[in-house]
Amino acid sequence: METPILVLLFNRPIETGRLIKELEKIKPQKLYINQDGPRINSIEDKILCKKVKNITLNLKWKCEVQVNENKINKGCRKSVSEGLEWFFNKEEKGIILEDDCMPAKSFFNFSEKMLKKYKNNEKIYTISGSNFQKDKKIGNADYYFSKYAHCWGWSTWRRAWKNYDSNMSFWDEWKKTLHWKNLHSNSLEQKYWQDIFDRVHNKKIDSWAYVWLASIWFKNGISIIPNKNLIINIGFNKNATHTNINHDTEYENKFDEFKKEINDPKKIEVDQNADLFVFNNHFKGKYNFYPWKFILYLK
Repeated sequence: METPILVLLFNRPIETGRLIKELEKIKPQKLYINQDGPRINSIEDKILCKKVKNITLNLKWKCEVQVNENKINKGCRKSVSEGLEWFFNKEEKGIILEDDCMPAKSFFNFSEKMLKKYKNNEKIYTISGSNFQKDKKIGNADYYFSKYAHCWGWSTWRRAWKNYDSNMSFWDEWKKTLHWKNLHSNSLEQKYWQDIFDRVHNKKIDSWAYVWLASIWFKNGISIIPNKNLIINIGFNKNATHTNINHDTEYENKFDEFKKEINDPKKIEVDQNADLFVFNNHFKGKYNFYPWKFILYLK
């Protein structure tokens, strides 16, 4: 496994231990570790962060390891943003995994092939490992193109990450343009994302992933989505940063494995129907608004 891997860690030793065991199967030659520090006055965080650190100090395969450890807690947005900046200052391309994202073995082969194939195509910004189509195949190839950049196991290049705008300085003006309005298939989808980006811009949501998605859309970037789900997210529990409820069982299912040969789509074109399905079923679409939000709560 030659492609460098960045793992994003904090205070979850159980999840971190499982991720490291998955990485041991493919034995990456270069491993970068970005770990956020304990929150102020949290004795529990100090204990847990130390446990996570000890796991990374006892790898069972030989590899080059570089560590970026925060002594104090910077929060999700700042810690991850700075960690990715640190990583891409050193590497031209790489695979990124958070501690709760368990990869299929073929995720790495798929990522490496896509990183090589599309390295000079500046329209492609990310390669995801997640698929939220619920076993529905999109097109005749092994992957399709999407406006959505799912970040539960993903990869990208330095050339793409350089367009990450941590302050979303473009947002206030961009949201008034036709470019923004034409990006979405309906007014509900537009309203959903405008509300989220407003809150992220005003730092009411501590998320790097939404900033990254907005930065990609602003630059007309698109993403590659495998036609099989290659990632299981095990982080939907009381220890999660943003989600502490039991999520849909789709995230608990076993991932699929890809064959070694990968069939490419005939043309690079976003599948709008697939994206609308993701909005309605993964992001819950209308259920983020009343009265549907209340109906979902009752369910």
